[in-house]
Amino acid sequence: MNKKISTLICCCIAVLSAHSQTPNWSDNVAKIFYANCTPCHRPGGIGSFSLMTYQDAFPMASSIDNYVSNSIMPPWTANPDYKHFVHERVLSQTDIDAIHQWVVNGAPSGDLRFAPPAPTYSNTTQLGTVNLSLRIPDYTVSSNNDVYHNFVLPSGLSQLNYATAVEIIPGNSGIVHHVLVFSDSTNNAINPNSAGGTGSTASKLIYVYAPGGQPYFTPVGTGLRLPANTRIILQIHYAPGNQGQLDSTRINFKTTTTTQRSISVYPILNHLTSLTNGPLSIPSNQTRTFNEQATIPGNWTFLTAFPHMHLIGKSIHSYALNTNTNDTIRFVKIPEWSFHWQTNYVFPNAVKVPNGYSLKATAFYDNTTNNPDNPSSPPQNVSAGENTTDEMMMVFFSYMPYQNGDENLIIDKRILPLGATTFCQGQSVDLKTISGNGYSYQWYKNGTIIGGATTYLYNVTQAGSYTVSITLGPNNAVSDPMVVTVNSNPTASINLPGTTEIPYGGSITLNAVTGNGYTYQWYKDDVLISGETASSYDATTAGSYTVEVYNGCYAVSSPVVLTEQLTYGVATSASPIAGGTTTGAGTYGNGTSVSVTATANNGYTFNNWTENGNAVSNNVTYTFTLSAPVSLVANFDQTVGISDSDSYLDGISIFPNPAQGVVNIACDRQLDLSVFNTSGQLVLAAQLNKAVNRIELKEPGVYLLQLKDKSGKKMSRRVVIQQ
Repeated sequence: MNKKISTLICCCIAVLSAHSQTPNWSDNVAKIFYANCTPCHRPGGIGSFSLMTYQDAFPMASSIDNYVSNSIMPPWTANPDYKHFVHERVLSQTDIDAIHQWVVNGAPSGDLRFAPPAPTYSNTTQLGTVNLSLRIPDYTVSSNNDVYHNFVLPSGLSQLNYATAVEIIPGNSGIVHHVLVFSDSTNNAINPNSAGGTGSTASKLIYVYAPGGQPYFTPVGTGLRLPANTRIILQIHYAPGNQGQLDSTRINFKTTTTTQRSISVYPILNHLTSLTNGPLSIPSNQTRTFNEQATIPGNWTFLTAFPHMHLIGKSIHSYALNTNTNDTIRFVKIPEWSFHWQTNYVFPNAVKVPNGYSLKATAFYDNTTNNPDNPSSPPQNVSAGENTTDEMMMVFFSYMPYQNGDENLIIDKRILPLGATTFCQGQSVDLKTISGNGYSYQWYKNGTIIGGATTYLYNVTQAGSYTVSITLGPNNAVSDPMVVTVNSNPTASINLPGTTEIPYGGSITLNAVTGNGYTYQWYKDDVLISGETASSYDATTAGSYTVEVYNGCYAVSSPVVLTEQLTYGVATSASPIAGGTTTGAGTYGNGTSVSVTATANNGYTFNNWTENGNAVSNNVTYTFTLSAPVSLVANFDQTVGISDSDSYLDGISIFPNPAQGVVNIACDRQLDLSVFNTSGQLVLAAQLNKAVNRIELKEPGVYLLQLKDKSGKKMSRRVVIQQ
């Protein structure tokens, strides 16, 4: 049927429930992929690459957008406007637009800490409970041509069983094109290399697998008959070009010994017995349309349809027609046939085909260069055959004799999780069951009715065992339970500190609530603080602080906003500059007690501290509480190197002091007088007699009087001249 499977993008996108204006991976897109893409695109899946993580998906974003926007994906070839099927994968325009918006906005990740967990998949079965599992012996493909091989697998069943579900697990999905599954309870010889059949007329077809095919679950009360000691025969078609490749395909069954209505599987419409304008032959560089028709007497219940063609096929349409009334019963319509994606289309409601209806199919073939799948260049004549380069026109059906009320058969009672069923608090998973005409539903949690949960889809946020009761007409079925586990989030909280104002030059220690197995990561203003992974953090700068806590689930604390203490500058200077030095200048926090100190240089004495020209302290050390910027001046007086407290001369009087321009100096000996101003300039020099001497100093200010006798003894006094 098929040669080597080409690259698939099994990216079937469901409705996007946007939590933000621009879709992102964590809030939106991951759920879409997990519900629809990753069953194929995962390690061990048939997809050629994985979409399990954001890192997987991001490089493929443009390709996904292209496939989705051009309706190449999802890989669902049946026309949904013609007929719906069980668990069909159909992308709405809303979905296409949402994916496009995600991509054109740079495929943003969102906060990956809170992305939903990836679902887990079994590479051994999708059936849940497997009652019978059979594997072919390791087989090496012996040719680069199409290879058909029949593998005979004894079932070991000691009594009659019915298969209620069946699946094929390809051992090498890259080379297995299709598998026909037969049951044969005779000892007839099986031809190991026949195509189409097994060589035994007693072999009954029970299942067909092709790339993209999903497990088949029979309707409630029905099954595929497996007689005691039957042989299961897998006819596997290996695509060309795989010589030397190894395969170990497996088949799994869910079985019951309880009697079920038996389902038949057969290509009622086929190019060997049903063509009305055959034979099936398409000359090179031509197109052809072929029709098939078959009539089966009586009333029948149809459950599935599985069309099949090869590479030249372009479209196929199957239906039932009452030629007297022109009434049509729809089966399936595939307007754009894909050789690389074939599946069993399961009707959500059983289809009754009454007596008098003919089964019909119409297929179109293109054997020109306009067909990109044409295996030959230039095109060659193509006729019916088993090889990939040959052609087929077949429609397989699952069916059984009609019984009253078959319209109310519950086709499928499974619950399908659209994502991981183990997740963290605050996350959720959608559980889905069959959707079809006339169905009604009631969901249960741990056996208790969930009020208002009466649709085929239920969003689960809490742990529990979930079932759904499905009703169609008088029939009712309860699903197997689906267990959902919700892991508790850690406690993410910061103990509020006594103050949120960081002292100048200091810090505030933030302490997270601790717990067993917790790990931590601190953030400032939503930016990770590298290396800060302890339960406490010393904050030295203002900002909004949060802590992320992980225990298998993530939680992020509410922010604690810290401010920094207001600071002011303290400036000090000396006047004159040569007069001395000051200490204590700098930046201090608001309300800080600050001390400044003045130290006089030789030849100067401290006078006072002034601010903006106003005296604020006469003390060498001035202490004050800071509440605003301060600029202080330490004022010094010049002493010309002689302290006015030194006294070496007796019998000398200077008066009045302060004086108003005239100063009297009484001497008991002859003295030399020198008078200096505060700048150290000599303003007066005179000899004083042994008497009361009168000197005049006209300019107000502070003067230094220096007296010296002939023996070298001296003294100095400060005199203040007032206005």
